Amino acid sequence: MKHLTCRILLAACIAVVSCIPLRAADAVDMRKRTAELQNLRWGMFICWSFSTFSGKEWTPGVKDLALFKATACDTDQWARAAKEAGMGYIQFLTKHHDGFCLWDTKTTARKVTKAPLGRDVLAELRKSCDQHGIKLALYFSEGEFGDHQDYHPGGYTPAMKKAQLQELLTQYGPIEYIWFDTAQGDGGLSHQETLAWCKSFQPGCFIGFNHGDQSGCDIRIGEMGRPGPLTDATAAGISSGQPADSYLLAEFTYPILPEHQGGAMWFYSLPQHDRLCRPAAELHADYLGAVKYGNIFSLDLGPDHRGRLRDIDVETLCQVGELIRNPPPAAANALSRGKKASASSTWPQAGYEADKAVDGDTSTRWGAAAEARSAWLEVDFGQPQRVGRAVVSELHYPRTRRFAVEYLDGQTWQPLAKGTTIAGTNVLDFAPVTASQFRLNILEAADVPTIEEFGLYPPMKAGR
Repeated sequence: MKHLTCRILLAACIAVVSCIPLRAADAVDMRKRTAELQNLRWGMFICWSFSTFSGKEWTPGVKDLALFKATACDTDQWARAAKEAGMGYIQFLTKHHDGFCLWDTKTTARKVTKAPLGRDVLAELRKSCDQHGIKLALYFSEGEFGDHQDYHPGGYTPAMKKAQLQELLTQYGPIEYIWFDTAQGDGGLSHQETLAWCKSFQPGCFIGFNHGDQSGCDIRIGEMGRPGPLTDATAAGISSGQPADSYLLAEFTYPILPEHQGGAMWFYSLPQHDRLCRPAAELHADYLGAVKYGNIFSLDLGPDHRGRLRDIDVETLCQVGELIRNPPPAAANALSRGKKASASSTWPQAGYEADKAVDGDTSTRWGAAAEARSAWLEVDFGQPQRVGRAVVSELHYPRTRRFAVEYLDGQTWQPLAKGTTIAGTNVLDFAPVTASQFRLNILEAADVPTIEEFGLYPPMKAGR
């Protein structure tokens, strides 16, 4: 009986303790956690809510949940695509400014399980992520549109915000980080209170806010940002990016949809945009930038009305995954890196000189003059070099329509390789030649020729 009593008391203690939130002071090796997140490298930011069906970025005033008229939801497709792309996590929009919850919350009837779909999307995504070895992060809008009375009896209160966060952090497994959107305010609970509340449940969960008080944050949020060192606040894009001594990690995010007319950009747009997508080479370049600076890169994708990623999104992610697994030659290893470069013309603003295309850094670029629709970029080795491969990167501004790689033979430029569009990173192998001067000749372009890197390499195979 004594042993039985002890076991009963022990079980009771465990039950009580399990209900007590963990303290932020509980031991968590934040350096180790930082390295774990950095190793995720990049992930998929899923935005799916009323705006998917309204065609607008923000969708206030919705009272009828039937607007969320999704016919299905394929979280397995999301996770498979993320895995194929070499992504380490999926960041999921749990609630946008419209107050619509994409999980089966007990705090409000304004949720996906009360909509026609009738499914706990977050729970399904958690299962899919676990199945495919993908980590989970969350997006959460702190505030909501209007006076909130239209959405919840009694309004959206700090108590409701806390209850929602408690559900997310106790019912859906480990969360890598939370991307807090402060576009509609903090929901009546300050950032310091929000941070402490979240840490009480998962001390190792990184917390970041895209505006407002950043003190104590682990992660710098970068809406429409770019790769960059933790010390470079300008890389945070339109987010505040204000200095904060506590930042351990920098994130940046932007949509896979480029700018376009009509429809949303962060959410699914219109059917006429179903083949509109950023090129794989541009995404791969920013992936490499994230790796270089120890950032994490969250690429936004909007599932369609069927709850599936667009075909072009899946195709592009597959291409990026292939580039990650089988990368083109590193620009830093090119024979041409740091060699003398000249061009037919140069963009008038400083920072776009010819040598920016041979510096081994795809974050810089050469640009021709504003009126140019053709141009050439020359590399002079100063002495003969045996060359059998050229790698041309036109990442952010794909404009080339016809081009040639050439070498100077006496007084005549001879072609080595020809092509039409570049639109990414082109690897061009050709019969090796030994010469001192080579050039990229852009014969026709839709706009100002702009090249990130023009790399020249030895032949791919010795003796070829």
